[in-house]
Amino acid sequence: MSEDENKIKAKNKRGFFRNVLKSIKDFDKYEDFGLEGFGRTALYLIEIIAILVVILAGTSTYRFSKTMDDVKNYYEENIKVLSYNDGILDVNDGEKIEIDNSENIITSIIIDTSDLSEEKIEEYKEKIKSCNNGIVVLKDKVLLKNQMLSAVTETTYTDLFSKYSIESLSKEQVLDYYNQSKSTIYSSVFATVFISMFAVYLTSAIVDALVITILGYLVARIMGMNIRFGAMFSMGVHALTLSIILNMVYIIFNGITGYTVKYFQFMYNAVAYIYIITAVLIIRSDYIKKQGEIQKIKTEQEKVREELEMKEREREDAENDRKNKEERKKQQDKENNHGNDQESKPQGSNA
Repeated sequence: MSEDENKIKAKNKRGFFRNVLKSIKDFDKYEDFGLEGFGRTALYLIEIIAILVVILAGTSTYRFSKTMDDVKNYYEENIKVLSYNDGILDVNDGEKIEIDNSENIITSIIIDTSDLSEEKIEEYKEKIKSCNNGIVVLKDKVLLKNQMLSAVTETTYTDLFSKYSIESLSKEQVLDYYNQSKSTIYSSVFATVFISMFAVYLTSAIVDALVITILGYLVARIMGMNIRFGAMFSMGVHALTLSIILNMVYIIFNGITGYTVKYFQFMYNAVAYIYIITAVLIIRSDYIKKQGEIQKIKTEQEKVREELEMKEREREDAENDRKNKEERKKQQDKENNHGNDQESKPQGSNA
């Protein structure tokens, strides 16, 4: 990358963070945001959502790592026997193991490698359907349920392990594989969460921006302001900035402590609504102030015009007076010359 390209990239980066600060604390800049093109607004939204999703993916990966550490400890202490051969898994000679923990990413884990009826398997499916994330380990397949999908997915061990050329497993091999592949597993989790959630959060942000835009547009029309819908959309995107940042903070806080805020979504929307309404009010106030200043300028211009017209009339009057005086003087001189000519002529009797 050339030096010029590096400078442009650094400038754009500084411009993004400046816009973030302006969006949060400078309501008088929202009029400038309204003048942005759709491309700049879309790029700003994509950048801030990307940062949000990176934080979300990082937090999810951190929680996943903590869960995996707990699973590893539980596995070492409670799984006495594990063997896999020819597509069949056996854990503790078919003993049922059930773990429920709402604080973990995987809230429900069921291990049952005994011979089960279809009714029992359906019962396990129904149980994990009510969880955000659940897993059922059976003798020939694994059932998975995550919060992004309502259906339970089934994957056989033959299909799963054939990708990695695994034909047999033991307890020690599982531990060795996990220890050697930690970084790969966590990287895969991070990438999976980022890719899957980026589209979800971006779509959600666009919908929120449209709702805010409609609200701001209606408020502006009620106040007699004619603001273009596209300009209002740009302001609506920037009005989401603080809400998105608060969401980032909440994701980190929730990921570390597990504490949830009951009405966070309401606060998320309320902050954005307050921002767009405040921005519209300030733009209207500035407009009224500018109109007053323009009226003052017009009044001053009218005074100056009248003064110039008065001076012009006075100049014309003075010029007319001068011309009249010159005309009278010329007339007087003409009359005097005519009188002198009459006196110089000889009388007839003398002749």
